[in-house]
Amino acid sequence: MESEEVYRCGKCGICLQVCPVYRQEVDETAGPRAKVQLIKHYVERDLASSENLNGIVSRCLMCGACTAVCPSQVGHDTLFMRMRRNMAHEHGQEWLKRLLFHFLSHQEQLKLAAKIAVFGRNVVLDKLLKNFHLGKLRIGNLPKLNNPVFRDQYPAVVEPEGKRVGTVLYFSGCGTNFLYDNVGRATVRVLTAMGFAVETVPEQLCCGMALFLRGALEKAKANIVENVALFNRSDAVAVVTDCATCGGALRHAYPNVLKELNCSATAAEELAGRARDISEFVMEHWEKLEPHLDGAAQNQRVTYHSPCHLRNSQRVQNVVEKLLERLPGVEYIRASDFDKCCGGGGTFFYDYPDISRKMVEEKIKNAAATGARRWVTGCPGCSINLTGNLEPDSNISVVHPMELVGEMLTESRPAQRKSKTV
Repeated sequence: MESEEVYRCGKCGICLQVCPVYRQEVDETAGPRAKVQLIKHYVERDLASSENLNGIVSRCLMCGACTAVCPSQVGHDTLFMRMRRNMAHEHGQEWLKRLLFHFLSHQEQLKLAAKIAVFGRNVVLDKLLKNFHLGKLRIGNLPKLNNPVFRDQYPAVVEPEGKRVGTVLYFSGCGTNFLYDNVGRATVRVLTAMGFAVETVPEQLCCGMALFLRGALEKAKANIVENVALFNRSDAVAVVTDCATCGGALRHAYPNVLKELNCSATAAEELAGRARDISEFVMEHWEKLEPHLDGAAQNQRVTYHSPCHLRNSQRVQNVVEKLLERLPGVEYIRASDFDKCCGGGGTFFYDYPDISRKMVEEKIKNAAATGARRWVTGCPGCSINLTGNLEPDSNISVVHPMELVGEMLTESRPAQRKSKTV
């Protein structure tokens, strides 16, 4: 394992100030600095691999905050991903993660599993086990599975409502495809109202972030290569995604992972330049959306949670806040910790439920203090964690930015969908 990054670290400790796990644990081994130094000793072969070392490397949200602030430009995310790959090879993965990784790297099997799971989640869990918990998340709070999946609800190309001004490719990801089709429908409706034809690219695969952030780089390779081939097209205005994590994969991680696997990253780097978060894209083309907005029926206070992968991986700052401030009939109130991690972190909420719960409880308290009734975020992983930790009698609901925008569109005709009942 070659890791030149370990020698850049100046041990200044700036990373500790932004590390969400360190802020909760106040334990040196929970912070990025210690991990870098331990990996350095592992690389130099004076520290043997062990379950304890594996546990220290795993106790990380991979939020990218340390990388974003590091004055020495240590690529913590790439370094930790590489180390997790080594730890997975040496110590293995638990069976549940192996099963998850298998499905995420085999899309047709994932779709089949989702169809089977519809009954289990939407009927059995909802009726019998809704008060049980997954980690600290209330099962009854979790979203139901889409039936059918989102990308089966639309044709491959959804035409705009008026004159076509361009075409966008929509990377809808696993969250929207399997859980949040309401977000997908709102996104398509907004884009077509703006005059864009939307290609849903039904052949697209899981972005792979859950795989390679846990060290399963080889399993993610086929997904990455296929997605790059599908979406790196110069004939489209942009590649948009409604998921901060998927966007982080397309815009930041794909070139790094391919280089780690000694593969060409040229096409992935081109794709990174074409990709946009949906809120970012809407703001870039605001003049096409504004005439279609009507806030007369709106009178709502909202607050915002900024996803780590949007802020740190995509380096998109304050764009969603600016969008919320422009929406008619919306009063945006910033929570004091709007830009702090919610503690979801892929499977982190399940692996370290107590740490995750402390983080999200603080966010829920501060969001409630704003008086908002709607909590906006653009990441399905964050949505699951925030919603799953709300009390049953909570008067705040978690929504995607495009859901708010979609509610304000003046036209009543939704974008065309497939003729079958959904």
